[in-house]
Amino acid sequence: VADDQITKKDGSTITGRIVGVSEGQVMVESTTSRGGIAKVPYSISDIKSVSMAVPADVTKVQAQGVAPAAVIAALEPQIKQFAGLPANWVVAAMTQLAQAYAAQGQADRAVATYNQIDTLYPGSKYHAQAVAGKAEMSLKAGKIDEALAAVQPIIDQANKNIAPSPSDGALYAGAFLVYGQVMEAQKKPQQALEAYLTVTTMFYQNPSLVDQADQLAKSLRDHNPGLGIE
Repeated sequence: VADDQITKKDGSTITGRIVGVSEGQVMVESTTSRGGIAKVPYSISDIKSVSMAVPADVTKVQAQGVAPAAVIAALEPQIKQFAGLPANWVVAAMTQLAQAYAAQGQADRAVATYNQIDTLYPGSKYHAQAVAGKAEMSLKAGKIDEALAAVQPIIDQANKNIAPSPSDGALYAGAFLVYGQVMEAQKKPQQALEAYLTVTTMFYQNPSLVDQADQLAKSLRDHNPGLGIE
C-alpha cells in the first residue's frame, strides 16, 4: 500500500499514513528507523495539498442508488476521522453525507454538515460545494428564488473559467445541477438542458453527478420532445 503524502507550503513533503485530524492538526503514522511506529502531528495551516487514497468505505457508497441510511452509516465515521483534511474526497464525502441526511428528513444535520464545510475550509474553493448543497435544500423546499440567488454567483464564476482543473470541475457540477433544476421550475427548459449538458461535457469529474445530470436531461427531453440547445 502506497504511503499518503503531504506537501507543505514550504515545499517539503511528508510521507506516511494519515490516520486522522484533530484540533487543526493532521496525524501521520510512519515507521521509525528502528522499526517502530511513530505518530506525528502537522498543522493544517502549514499544508498545501494532500495525496491520499480514498478509503474503501467511502468508495463503496459512491455509486448511484445506495440507500441514504447506508451512506450515513458508511460516511459518518470517516467524516468524524478526517473532516478538515484538505483533500477533495473528504469534502465530497461531507456533501454526500449531507445529502443523505436531507433524504432521511434530517434537514438540521444536513445544514450543519454544509456549515461545517465552510467552517473547516474558510475562504476555500470548497465554499461552492457548501453553497450548492444548501441551495439544493432550498429548491426542494420550494424556495426557488433563494436557491437561484445562492448558486448564480458560482455559475457566473464557472462560466468565466474556460479551463477548469479537475477539482474545480467537480465542485462546479453540483451548482449546475441545482441551477438546471431552478430553470426547470421557472419553465425554462432550454436553459435547464444547457446546465445539465454542461455537467456531462465540462464538469464531468464526479461520475455520480454526471449520472444525475444524464437522468435529469433525459427526463427533461422526455417531457419536451425536440428540445435542444442553440
